[in-house]
Amino acid sequence: MLKIGCAAAAFIFSVLAGYCATPLFINIFAKGQALAKNFRGQAVPQGIGIMFTLYTLLWYAVLLPVTNLYSMHEISFEMLIIMTAFFAVGFTGFIDDMLGSRDTLGFSGHFGALLSGRLTTGVLKAVVGLLAAFMASFFLSYGTAELIVNTLIIALFANLLNLMDLRPGRAIKFYIILIVFFAIDAAVSRDLFAFLLFLPLVGSVIGYFPFDLKARCMMGDAGSNVLGVSAGIMAVLHFDMHEKTAILLVLIAIHVFAEKYSLSDIIARNRFLRYLDELGR
Repeated sequence: MLKIGCAAAAFIFSVLAGYCATPLFINIFAKGQALAKNFRGQAVPQGIGIMFTLYTLLWYAVLLPVTNLYSMHEISFEMLIIMTAFFAVGFTGFIDDMLGSRDTLGFSGHFGALLSGRLTTGVLKAVVGLLAAFMASFFLSYGTAELIVNTLIIALFANLLNLMDLRPGRAIKFYIILIVFFAIDAAVSRDLFAFLLFLPLVGSVIGYFPFDLKARCMMGDAGSNVLGVSAGIMAVLHFDMHEKTAILLVLIAIHVFAEKYSLSDIIARNRFLRYLDELGR
């Protein structure tokens, strides 16, 4: 009970810290001219999502000694896996935010450029993301088949959140829906500790959310990749092989669809999806 209470306190404080510190990050990025045009053509600070990884590191540093989680080998090991994955995809996502070109898009575009002898930040991000997904899955899987499924789930979730991050607040709204779903599953299965590990990240994202929603900044790939990896790891931890296989098939179908059609166009044509997408802006 003490551990749950401490985790809940960390969540609340991470929300407050995320809300209070986001303007400071916005100011740093604005002064450094780390700007990009959003869908309205306005230049706003981009790559602010790198703070999710930094915030999470801070809260884990507090959470470990206070809750004595380090005495639970399985939990502390999972925390190390999570942070390693966050730093890997957050760092390469930040490189893409700062140095990437938007003249090459999609899997086919980036890997087509690689085959022609040109390395893009998108390819770098995809390769590192896949490696991070593999390394995380290696320690969370039992057998080759599960390793492959887990790796693909984490990697595709990372890219899915990236695809969703094309309008203010859209990716975070989708992420919050996923978190609610995972929280319900964790409560039903009584596997709360694995879910509690992600509360500092979730709190930081919620604290940041109002600034993204009002288009004051963009979290960029540095943020969306971390959200996607966290969602993928949660799915890997909470579901059995049959359920994960179903999730993987859905993710593959979405990505095949997204290569041919615009998700933004689909959302714009659907009244209910458009309402959710514009809610709060």
